[in-house]
Amino acid sequence: MVQQTEKMVENSNSDVEEEEDITASLAAMNLTIQDQIQELSKRLNNVNEELQQQVRDKHGALLQQATHAGRFDAALNSLADDVQKIRSSGYRLKHQVDNQFQLIENRTKVLSRLHELSHLLRSSKTLLTLTTKLRGTKDILKQAELHYELNELIEDPDLKKIEFVQAARNYVINSRQKIRNLTQMQLVTGLQERNEQQICNALRIFMNFNTLENSLNNLVTTFIAELEQSLKECFAGNDISVLSKNDPSKPLTTSPKASGSIRGPGKTPQLTTTQNFRAKFWKSLHWLIYDELYECCTQIMLLKKALEQVQQFNGLLTSNTSEQLTSIRFWQATQKLLRKYFHECPAHITQTLQEGLSKLLSSIRGLEEKLNKEFIFDEDLFTPLEVGYVSKCAANMKACLAGVDLPNNETVDNFIRVASSELSNALVDARLGNAISSVFISCSKDFCTKLEAQIKLGPDSVQVVDLPNTQQIQNSLLANILFYFKDSVKRMLSDLGQQFEKTKTSAKTDIAKSLDQADLLITTILQQIMDSIVSTINIIILSIHREPGLNTEKISTAGPSMYMKELQEFIQRVWQNHISAYEDKEIVSKCGQEVAKRCINYFIHNLSIVRPSQAGRQRLKNDCMHMENTLKPLSSNISELGNSARILRAMSFLIVQRPAELVKQTVGTDSLVPSYIILLLLFGYAGQELQSPHTTVNWSNERFIEWLEGHTNEREKLELISGALQRYRDSVRRKKSEQYDEVYPLMVEYFEKASKVDH
Repeated sequence: MVQQTEKMVENSNSDVEEEEDITASLAAMNLTIQDQIQELSKRLNNVNEELQQQVRDKHGALLQQATHAGRFDAALNSLADDVQKIRSSGYRLKHQVDNQFQLIENRTKVLSRLHELSHLLRSSKTLLTLTTKLRGTKDILKQAELHYELNELIEDPDLKKIEFVQAARNYVINSRQKIRNLTQMQLVTGLQERNEQQICNALRIFMNFNTLENSLNNLVTTFIAELEQSLKECFAGNDISVLSKNDPSKPLTTSPKASGSIRGPGKTPQLTTTQNFRAKFWKSLHWLIYDELYECCTQIMLLKKALEQVQQFNGLLTSNTSEQLTSIRFWQATQKLLRKYFHECPAHITQTLQEGLSKLLSSIRGLEEKLNKEFIFDEDLFTPLEVGYVSKCAANMKACLAGVDLPNNETVDNFIRVASSELSNALVDARLGNAISSVFISCSKDFCTKLEAQIKLGPDSVQVVDLPNTQQIQNSLLANILFYFKDSVKRMLSDLGQQFEKTKTSAKTDIAKSLDQADLLITTILQQIMDSIVSTINIIILSIHREPGLNTEKISTAGPSMYMKELQEFIQRVWQNHISAYEDKEIVSKCGQEVAKRCINYFIHNLSIVRPSQAGRQRLKNDCMHMENTLKPLSSNISELGNSARILRAMSFLIVQRPAELVKQTVGTDSLVPSYIILLLLFGYAGQELQSPHTTVNWSNERFIEWLEGHTNEREKLELISGALQRYRDSVRRKKSEQYDEVYPLMVEYFEKASKVDH
């Protein structure tokens, strides 16, 4: 029925909306108000009649709905009665539970108070018992152990409210303070007297009081404060080595009797010279580092050792306490303090530190060695001071070369003396030593550059046909100055050898390597003369082909050939006049050996292409022996020439061997004499129709020798010889000769063996 009613209301609403629309439309048509009222009344009557009609049509359904609504209302009333009964039962149950809960809560509070009272009584008993033991114990360690147990009781806020234990608490507090003060004094005294057992006892006491970390921190703070006070006195120009410390546990204090630098109101400032100030400053700083800082570090190391023993004794794992104390906190604080004073000091102190950095580093490294490298300073701690020190050293070294266009031995002596002093001072530290060695190397380059600009080059400086001219004399003087400089540097390095080894720096190697520039300049001066000597030697040896005694059958034993005599005279003269003036015998010897090797090589090439008689071969054999004496000015020991000397001696044997013996020589890497030399010697036994390789291509002896000197590949030389043999074979075939030269088969056989090995 409710649904039907809602539908009827909705229908009436819809009718109303229709009426509103109609009214609006009537108003739009300009109807009068009376007409509108009449129309609305008519519409309302229609709606009323419609509603009545719907009620009549749904009368049965409406009655049925009303019946159901009455039944529902009765059911709701019955349910409300049941709910009221349940609510009454809940109130009764709640009252019963509340009574039981209140009873339990009251009994729990009573038990809690009894428990607290029992705890207070036990704690009071323990406090009184331990206090009694404390009163009867005279051993400080045992007292500390008792205090370890009493610490928690003393701090209990509940016990503070109990009157009968206050006397015991006060006694424990006073005793604890006395023991702490006494232990602090024992720790400081033990560190000063190096009494390890006393230190260990003090540390155990601090552990029992749970104040070990704070005590160690306070001790480190005290050390840093003392060092800072000493630094202040040192930077103020006071001689802190005579100052005394009244109490090791307090910051450093000065004694007026020991130092007259204590200023007060109305006192006249103490005047001093810069030299006196610096002397006092370095004396004080050295004492500060080498004595006071060493003492602090030693005590820290001893403290660390004692702490480790205490921890092991107590069965504890090694903690980081000692490590932080020594390696981190104390050492970092010390370096931070030094870094601060180096950075914030006045300008004159900074200048003094920069100029005397080597003194500072000497004290620093001495301290590190004294402490067995237990404490190492950071490298960047002294970096700001290095710039000034290096600049000062560079200025001192460059001053020795300033204004000198042509340095002499006296210039070298002054420069080496200054450099040796600077290097000796700087080698207390590897980093500083490398920096000063770089300055020395730079100055050495400037020195060599000055001399290089004076070297004379050109035709006049390389002539060897006459006595040395002005340019050659100047070049020899320059070379000798360079040698004197190089020798002085080597002596300086030798004198500083132990310092280089102690510092383990690369400075020695770097300086020695820088001498290569001097060697290069000396070699440049000598090399141009050596090239001129070699050219003249080649001309003299080339005259072997015009030697009249090589084609005769008469054997002569009168001595060396004419060209060999000329070569001997030339080498002796040029070495005496042009080379003996050079004092660098090492480079002269190297150049001489190189000239001797080239001379032997040139001689062998010329020796191998001549076609002498049998008597001429004997003369050439003698010339090979005389060549060794000829080369003695160039190399006193011919054996030092190595393979060149062996080939020369081998040639003195091979030059007189018959072809059948020559072809028995080994080929390849095991052969001392190259294969092409053996083949060229075989050409010397052949007839005129079997021409030498250079003759077949219309080359002169000089051009052929030049070609042999310029081609080091033996295959190219064998190919040239192969061309000569091919032409000879073709010539024999064209002439239709029935027989080859008796040497030709031997040459072909040997050539084939050499070619196979070459491949």
